[in-house]
Amino acid sequence: MISIEIDNRQVQEALRELERRATNMAPALKQIGEALADSTKRRFETTTAPDGTPWEANRPTTLARKKGTRPLTGETGNLMDTIDWQLIGDDAVEIGSPMEYAATQQFGAKMGEFGRYSQIGRVRKHGLGTFQGSAGTQKGFPIPWGNIPARPFLGISDATSERCWKSCRRICPRLLHDSSLRRP
Repeated sequence: MISIEIDNRQVQEALRELERRATNMAPALKQIGEALADSTKRRFETTTAPDGTPWEANRPTTLARKKGTRPLTGETGNLMDTIDWQLIGDDAVEIGSPMEYAATQQFGAKMGEFGRYSQIGRVRKHGLGTFQGSAGTQKGFPIPWGNIPARPFLGISDATSERCWKSCRRICPRLLHDSSLRRP
């Protein structure tokens, strides 16, 4: 699972103070987990990163091989469908996908970054021709076979941060009326 740390000091300080005063953070963390999972799944519909920047469009070679035109949707939708959250101990929530290609989609990858795949036997047996030129040689082709741009889907947008803050206020309203825990 991918792990991303968000550096939002105000929210972290408020959560630490809330944690100090509260005994059971699970209800707030569950709502935060749901909010993060929902907003992450919506990014696949809007094709935007948490900061609102649009994902790079699929290249023509990718479009020729897949159904649909939106990046990261794939033919199965598995990456989006596997976005989930879980409580980590009593004081943290984690969100991510178990799909092995999730990190490549989040951070991108250069052609050949993961080595080469040999298809000599497959080429001869199935008559698929040869992989020559910039995409590969008779000894195989690079993995990935082209550059994959980063398309960040994990992270916290301003709107999601506000939703998480509201969840904390609903769960622990008395604690959050204290001026030291108010969000500016």
